Amino acid sequence: MLPLQAVYKHVPKLPQQGPEDPGPFSFASEARVNRILGEAGFTGIEMEPCNFALDVAIGRGLDVAVQSALEIGPSARALAEQPPEVVAAAAQSIREAFVPHVRGQTVALPASIWIVTASAA
Repeated sequence: MLPLQAVYKHVPKLPQQGPEDPGPFSFASEARVNRILGEAGFTGIEMEPCNFALDVAIGRGLDVAVQSALEIGPSARALAEQPPEVVAAAAQSIREAFVPHVRGQTVALPASIWIVTASAA
């Protein structure tokens, strides 16, 4: 979300996604994951949150992290039909947002996932 917040300094916000829409947070709701797995016949569903630092640069530095944010995910969608000068300004804002998270060649952002276990019925 950090890159997208930086992009929003330059473009209108994307429409709010619904809880059933596909996207990077489509499985954030514990209730939704339980419902989907339950409807698929799984039992004994257990979910454990896992918080960690995600290297959005994949060990390749700040430039790669910025370029990745411009090419994939919601930031890329928000900038899809913008003129080059808007994309350049947004890229600079993303870079500035990432700088406090740079450690060597990594750009580590806080992240969370679910560790889900279940049994097939």
